[in-house]
Amino acid sequence: MPIYVVNARNQRVQIPSQALSVSITGAVGGAALEVHGGPDQPVVRSSAHQALLPSLTGPVMVSVRPVGTDRFGSGTVIHLAIAHDNPGDVDPVQVMFDPIDVSGDTGVTFAKLTPDGTQIDISVSAVADTQLSPLATAARTSARKITGRGPGESDGSVLIALDSSASMRSWFADGSVVAATEIVVGVADAVGVRNISAVLVGADVVPIAATGGAELGEAVRRATPRWSAGARWTRLTPGRSRVVVCADYPTSAVRQRFPVIALSNDRRLDAAGARLPAPRPGNEAIAELLAHPPVLDRITASLVKALAP
Repeated sequence: MPIYVVNARNQRVQIPSQALSVSITGAVGGAALEVHGGPDQPVVRSSAHQALLPSLTGPVMVSVRPVGTDRFGSGTVIHLAIAHDNPGDVDPVQVMFDPIDVSGDTGVTFAKLTPDGTQIDISVSAVADTQLSPLATAARTSARKITGRGPGESDGSVLIALDSSASMRSWFADGSVVAATEIVVGVADAVGVRNISAVLVGADVVPIAATGGAELGEAVRRATPRWSAGARWTRLTPGRSRVVVCADYPTSAVRQRFPVIALSNDRRLDAAGARLPAPRPGNEAIAELLAHPPVLDRITASLVKALAP
């Protein structure tokens, strides 16, 4: 049985031109399969999750949409499969797609089918997301409520500048700085930016070593800041990177240069941009944010404006 796997690395295959069965599996209770072609494209619907294409008269788009709601719920992962529909063939050609997390999306196009003589060209339209931490994943889903599913990858980079003034000790201790880092990672991923790094800004600018955005939160957690009397923001030279500052007392000069996540319980700062309040006593910042999505949504909405191309 010939099985083709299409994903981010292998985004196109060709199979012999025959009748096709298109189906979705996984968390499909609140999802419907959609097949869009020209006005003369034959489509036989056997269920909300399967369709048969006796032939292709032109390009066909295969997508999914939520049922009964505007957006897919959290944790909705859907698998698409395409196979030859020939009852007499015991080993039909199959095309398998990576599972796609569609959480927060209003609809996702999975693939495009194009007839090409005696072949059918199958190309991927949506690729599996980068594996991120739970909070970064939630931030990505939250950001997509605004951006939709953006490009797989775009040019540019993001630098997270973390204030390492002595007044930041408690924000590092309760996990708020790690939480802010993971939120930026998730929003950046939603807008297609994969090149993400972080620095500590105190008396000097100190890079935080990490192998990539997915590992950045843990790298920040392991960091040991050299606490200073203040942050010397003039030493920050980000080059072409977009910068997000994380600080408890961001100055007006800093706000004029960079978007900021203010670590503060002062609600009056909400008008100035993103604000991350401290977790309740005894709680950890990441768990608190995951339990209160509206707080996360407010932060991601502000960051999307700053990071979207």
